[in-house]
Amino acid sequence: GAPVVQLCLPDTIEELFLEYLTKLSDSGLILEGINNVRGYRYTNCPGIDGFAMLERLHQARLNGSGKLERFVLEIDREDDGTLLKKYYDYGTYTQTGAVDDRHSGLRGKLTLTKYLADEELEKYAARYPELTIKQPPYTMIEFDDSVADDANVSNLDNKTGYKFGNTYKMSGHVNAILSKRHRVLAKVTRMPTSRKVEIAGQQVEVNNPDGEMTYFPLHDESSNFYADAEDMNDCTVAKLDGSEGDWMMYEPFYWSKGINDYLNNKKYACYSSYPEDEMPPIPDATVLTLDAIKETQGGWLGERKIMSGKPTLMESYTTDKAYSVCKVDVSGYRRVRFPSVPGTGLIGSVFADAEGNILKSIVVPTIGLKFEAGMYLIADVPERATALHFSILNTAEFDCVVLSNSDKIEDMEPDWVANEEHLCAVVGSSVVGSKLRACITGASTTASMTWTDFHYYSQQRGMQQIDALMHSRIANLSYAKYGRRDMQEQCGAGQHNNNRTTGGTADHGMTDTIGYDEAYVINNKITNSLIDGLVHQYAWYKSRDEYGQATVVQVNNICCLGYEDIYGNKYDMMDGVDLPNDSGNQGKWRIWMPDGSIRMVQGKKDSGQWITGVAHGKYMDMVPVGNLNGSSSTYYTDMYWISTATVRVVYRGCNNANANGGVSHAYANNDASSSVANIGSRLAFRGKIVRAQSVAAYKAIREVA
Repeated sequence: GAPVVQLCLPDTIEELFLEYLTKLSDSGLILEGINNVRGYRYTNCPGIDGFAMLERLHQARLNGSGKLERFVLEIDREDDGTLLKKYYDYGTYTQTGAVDDRHSGLRGKLTLTKYLADEELEKYAARYPELTIKQPPYTMIEFDDSVADDANVSNLDNKTGYKFGNTYKMSGHVNAILSKRHRVLAKVTRMPTSRKVEIAGQQVEVNNPDGEMTYFPLHDESSNFYADAEDMNDCTVAKLDGSEGDWMMYEPFYWSKGINDYLNNKKYACYSSYPEDEMPPIPDATVLTLDAIKETQGGWLGERKIMSGKPTLMESYTTDKAYSVCKVDVSGYRRVRFPSVPGTGLIGSVFADAEGNILKSIVVPTIGLKFEAGMYLIADVPERATALHFSILNTAEFDCVVLSNSDKIEDMEPDWVANEEHLCAVVGSSVVGSKLRACITGASTTASMTWTDFHYYSQQRGMQQIDALMHSRIANLSYAKYGRRDMQEQCGAGQHNNNRTTGGTADHGMTDTIGYDEAYVINNKITNSLIDGLVHQYAWYKSRDEYGQATVVQVNNICCLGYEDIYGNKYDMMDGVDLPNDSGNQGKWRIWMPDGSIRMVQGKKDSGQWITGVAHGKYMDMVPVGNLNGSSSTYYTDMYWISTATVRVVYRGCNNANANGGVSHAYANNDASSSVANIGSRLAFRGKIVRAQSVAAYKAIREVA
């Protein structure tokens, strides 16, 4: 028969089934009324808005005039979870048409824009069995760099923190990532191969990521027990003295990317707990390398720079052997990201029209600078602009140019970083027999060894020292957890010495210590001991007294992200990073990636300043930048020390309870031969990580190093 193009239905209809009416349109569907409709099914009617009809039927029921009880509707939509709640109590139909009041009728795919807790997601998945519910691909954190407040952090996922004027709360993918982290005991079960690498002027053996460690998790409430039962009373006792392996933190895989919106004084961090085989969506963008730009007509002009504020392009060029100018076509794009330089002498970038008239100039102010040559800017493309001409420093790193039509700032970084799972020691390294171990010895961690020796003894164990990627990861995750950057105030500063007894946090497992201000609210008689008038020494654990009242317990060691003394006590020497400080590379961190490739990241050259800006970018590098000086209570609340003499190693975390030492603190002043009583090390492992099937199986394993 002929296809239906017009359909008139009476107001007495109780079941509205719109199925396979391919020629019927909204204008051709005439309903005298919908108040008696109890059942609604919609399939393959492209001319009819099936979702709008469901909304009408639902609204009629809310108004008290409608009677809708069940429905079937295929969707492919984005939503914050409102739809799941709205249609939760409706019934549906089975594939055979039978009434099913145990489930609701949304089918197809729903991509959430707001992360749902696991228990809530499970509830909805059970109610909507034929609907694929996809969590939002990432959680996004915003840093407002226009303010000095260390708590300039906002969670855009749940609208908490600085931007929203309320208490910051972590959520979504950040919570999912942190929930997978556990203290463990681990043994090297296969030695890696190694290769020769020159780091800090030293030819050293570096382990490849083909070794293996086997672990079993410890209970999150106390590291003195294995996590082989939920109730700690039923758990097997664990020995942290090195006899059952090294005391490590299991760091899980996750995806991340950072975005610098320097001109708007914002930084962003995106986190995704998607599995390794499922990268979050990659936005549409045009990405140009320097080589690609040089291949275009007029794309690169050497020994020139752009001076801002001139009316025409011809007048904007000036000769300078230290710089070059790149040109990219911006026609048809809304936004562009491009590397730039500090605006010394008004050097900058310009947008021009087809006739060479300047439409807009961009200069990075040198006052209050939190920027280094090679870092990028993001700018809107002005109307009528056909090209962007931008100055680059010839010795600076050149990342790429990104052209986009997206209105999402995070899309200006199209790449996701795969942060590999690894192990990093809960505590600093101690010498036990002839080995470096992560364990409790009854004394303090080892110091007074050179970088070369700490590296050697770590490598001989089949492991390495903590590296620059781990350093950045720990800092960034702590900011994402707490919504602030001053970890000494958040988790306490610890005892003011570099000889703290190892293991003071073992009884408390993954629970972090708290700082003076939070502890004082609970007990205003706690020790008030200011170091240099800037930071309170010691840390505290929340507890309950014999009457069940809230109290605090003072401890010497701090715990942050489950790590003991991850700042303070002793510096950690770092592997996989140095500062060559040779020609064209002064102040640059040379970072070895797990695959053996090398990245160069420009840092600041001013030493002994409080950190106000970091390189951030795609890898969210905690490399200090700029010339603006902060304080112990502003910005990153930590200091950076650097020498521009050749081949420097990098330490992290500082010593004692010094106010300038927290998770972002870095010290690049010494060469590989220095050995000091307040500088130690921390074991780490990159390679294959295997979880033992049981405590008994784990204990039966013999370590090979």
